[in-house]
Amino acid sequence: MKTQLISHLSTLEKASVVLAIALILCLLPLPYGFYTIIRLATAVIAGCWAYHFYNRRMTSFAITAGAIALLYQPFLKITLDRLTWNIIDVIFAGLIVLIIFKKK
Repeated sequence: MKTQLISHLSTLEKASVVLAIALILCLLPLPYGFYTIIRLATAVIAGCWAYHFYNRRMTSFAITAGAIALLYQPFLKITLDRLTWNIIDVIFAGLIVLIIFKKK
């Protein structure tokens, strides 16, 4: 049953599920480097989703994914307090799961 749930997912979708788990792990007190890696991974994966949606002419989804990529990009950091980041992380993790598994 579990393999059927995961086997039909694309590479981007599988990476996104792993990212959703990592975003939930951000609720724990972990070393700063972990959060930096997650920011970079989130920016890259959200950028891939933006490109994916853009190619399918899903403009509002492409803009949303692009905005998420900009929010998480680690080079010009947007400084928010930890609680705000935790809320954003949980919301984004939920959106990832909802988008991937609702379309199947």
